[in-house]
Amino acid sequence: MNPNVRIVEVGPRDGLQNISQKVPTNIKIDLICKLYDTGLRAIEITSVVSPKAVPQLSDCRDVLKSSLIQELLQNKSLRLPVLIPNIKGIEIGSQYGISEVAVFISATEGFSKANINCTVDEGIARARSVAQEAQRRGLAVRGYVSCIFTDPFDGPTSPTAVLKAVNALIGMGCYEISLGDTLGVGSPSNTRKLIKFLDNNGVPLNRLAGHFHDTYGQAVANVWEAYNCGIRVFDSSVAGLGGCPFAPGAKGNVATEDLVYMFDKAGIETGVDLSKLVTTGTWISQKLSMQTGSRAGAALASKSKPENSKNIETGALSAKASLSWTCVNKTDGLLVHRAGANLKITMNRPKNGNALTVTMINDLISTFKEAGKDPTLSRIVITGTGKFFCTGMDLGKNSTPVGADVSAADAQFERLYQLFETIDTCPKVTISCLNGPAFGGGVGLAFTCDIRLCIQSATVTLSEAKLGLCPATISKYVIREWGIPFSREAMLSSRPVSPTELKAKGVIFDVADDAASLDKLLTTLLLQLRVTSSDATRMCKDLVRAGWAHGGQQEQAVVIKQLFQDMMKPGAPGDYGVKEFQAGRKVDWDEYHKNKSRSKL
Repeated sequence: MNPNVRIVEVGPRDGLQNISQKVPTNIKIDLICKLYDTGLRAIEITSVVSPKAVPQLSDCRDVLKSSLIQELLQNKSLRLPVLIPNIKGIEIGSQYGISEVAVFISATEGFSKANINCTVDEGIARARSVAQEAQRRGLAVRGYVSCIFTDPFDGPTSPTAVLKAVNALIGMGCYEISLGDTLGVGSPSNTRKLIKFLDNNGVPLNRLAGHFHDTYGQAVANVWEAYNCGIRVFDSSVAGLGGCPFAPGAKGNVATEDLVYMFDKAGIETGVDLSKLVTTGTWISQKLSMQTGSRAGAALASKSKPENSKNIETGALSAKASLSWTCVNKTDGLLVHRAGANLKITMNRPKNGNALTVTMINDLISTFKEAGKDPTLSRIVITGTGKFFCTGMDLGKNSTPVGADVSAADAQFERLYQLFETIDTCPKVTISCLNGPAFGGGVGLAFTCDIRLCIQSATVTLSEAKLGLCPATISKYVIREWGIPFSREAMLSSRPVSPTELKAKGVIFDVADDAASLDKLLTTLLLQLRVTSSDATRMCKDLVRAGWAHGGQQEQAVVIKQLFQDMMKPGAPGDYGVKEFQAGRKVDWDEYHKNKSRSKL
């Protein structure tokens, strides 16, 4: 037999359909195109199904009519099946030029009734009508059989029931039948027995494909066993996306990355670029704010070089440039360094996790206030030493105001309120650089800043509820940055939130693998920010603040008008910047503000 295999990628349909969060249409289209770019030539792109039945795929028409998807549909060397449950779906799909449909039936009564509200025989009749209409229109037909090993309602599936379903699909003209372990309960022994049973009963192995889920971690082993039995086509999903709404606990499909890795190592050709596939799996996982379900994908992604910088125009600045930091102040808990127009504040109480003591809070307030008034400073960084960024409010036995009298609580509230408001209203660009995990008030400290960088291990946890508290003083800033639903869930669960999840939501600028990479990432960012004027960044921050506090109201309009007038004034930084642009010169704004400050002395 031909040793090579064909992989049918089902992520865009089967992988996404059970995800509760709405996946934007453009993300689905991008996913399909990225999968095609990996070398995959069989991709299940969507399903023409009732929006009520599968809300995630309600945008099927928008996907199909996309110019990018239309271009792929014109490529006759590709197999791009669309799952079709009824004749109406055929009519809709034909309008957009589909060339292949997929029909599905269950081998078992219980799943058939729960999934499509009919008996197995009725399901076969429905599939036959779709297949016949598809063939009448010149479309290829692929078949699926669900629950080949176990039904979540009826228990173990009889091999004879699977044989009946397979023969029915062959009889209605399906060129290929995908055997689905919907619950992911199969083992290599089960797989071999079923394939041998079908083979012994006259089912051609070259008409079969394997579709294995990974609930019990057996999917890759089942694929390998099926391969050794003679199967050469396998369904899989990038990043292991998928699941089953009628099988609680059922995991996603076997990950495409894991299959390609396994076959590559065995010298078996798949035609898929594993490196591009891993990149695609990482990308879609980030878009969905979830961890990849691919073991090979996660391992290979961790070995690749981290993206240490964003593609931002840096003018004449060299990417290899560095910053020389000089210590300008040291307090009980803080180290303050300066490099040009940059100030770096380092919380330096690693033994107690850089917890916010009264002294540290007061020193942070005064440092930020003084820096905010310094015209030669443009950016302020806050970071920490040791294992943690900041573990939040100091809860030591002899120092915490929790449980103390009202005056102590009031004083602590006032200190924390001033700290976060001082950072939030600071006219400079503020950057939190998370060297490690943050808890409680440390999360507020990080997300009050304008931009966040962190290392991969720097989880953030709104842990207050575990102690019978709530994140009162920081809630304003966390909710503003994270959004209400996500903030609510994080506060109520008190769970660690990963940098990957936060970056996918756009609230972390970038993530580094380790402390050394984080330093380089910070340096790159600070150098990049020299292309912006500190006056302009102050105005931008005022615009954002007005939009958050007064969006759509008269107060916002007043702020917008005032800032517009300020930036248009003769002699303002904008006047200088535009003239330099007209002359074809780039501006080093740090040097400009330093010279401007000197001229005032």
